[in-house]
Amino acid sequence: MTSLTLHLKSRRVVDRSQKPSTDRGAISDFTARLNLSGLVPDRLLSMSVAEIESLAIATETGMSTISDEFTVHDGTRDQLVLCGDLSHCDHVAGEMRSGELIIEGSVGNYLASNMRGGRVVVTGNAGDYACSSLRAGQVTVEGDVRCHAAAAVPFASRGMSGGDFLIRGSADQFLATRMRRGRVIVLGDVAAGCATRLIAGTVFVCGRVTLPLGCGMARGTLLLSNPTQQLMTTVPVGFTTLEPCELSFLPLLLRDIAPHLPAEAAADITSSRWLRGMGDRAEAGLGELFVRELALG
Repeated sequence: MTSLTLHLKSRRVVDRSQKPSTDRGAISDFTARLNLSGLVPDRLLSMSVAEIESLAIATETGMSTISDEFTVHDGTRDQLVLCGDLSHCDHVAGEMRSGELIIEGSVGNYLASNMRGGRVVVTGNAGDYACSSLRAGQVTVEGDVRCHAAAAVPFASRGMSGGDFLIRGSADQFLATRMRRGRVIVLGDVAAGCATRLIAGTVFVCGRVTLPLGCGMARGTLLLSNPTQQLMTTVPVGFTTLEPCELSFLPLLLRDIAPHLPAEAAADITSSRWLRGMGDRAEAGLGELFVRELALG
């Protein structure tokens, strides 16, 4: 039997913030942003289709219902599938505690906000602050993520505090800023500001990383599998010189990460020698930066 599936409807609303135009063909419209926090498998387990359709959701222009925005197709409740371009939908998987949520498309900002368990897969891209308040569970984004993924939201003291976050594409600026705990794996490239003021947790990057990185990093572990020549010749400000290391926990950590990587990359990270630098010395200086030596060729 198929899973419970919600197909997003194509719906346009008039932008009432714009002044009326005398040109009847010049009406400005937009796709209203939706807050989908709470639209998660564990909440829908005991609900009928009619009850699901009547659930209220907030929009930029007021309140709406599931039936206004989605077409609901009944199915087994162990998995919820959302179909369509949800790039205007925020807080997808918000407050999720168990079950599996599959998004066949892209999502907006604040993916997996306050998520405490379960598994989420996004087949497209994710907006700003993805997994910024993830506490537990597994989140996979097949595409790219925008700024501040796994990072603290404005006015918050910390970002992601648990769980696993796999990004198969690339990540924009300030990945894992003030991240508190958990693991982030990026298969693509990462823009500047990665691990800024990192508190704890593990960040592994398969692709290239743009400097600066690790600014104000207090603790935690940042592993770079494919560093640039610039990174090897110019140690990030605040870090000690990169030196070969033999640490008992490192092979265990790498073996734990390897299953999430392509086969060739998994073999490379477990067979390579790694260099370690400590920083940021402007803080506690207990953060660890690991760079794969073999990647320099």
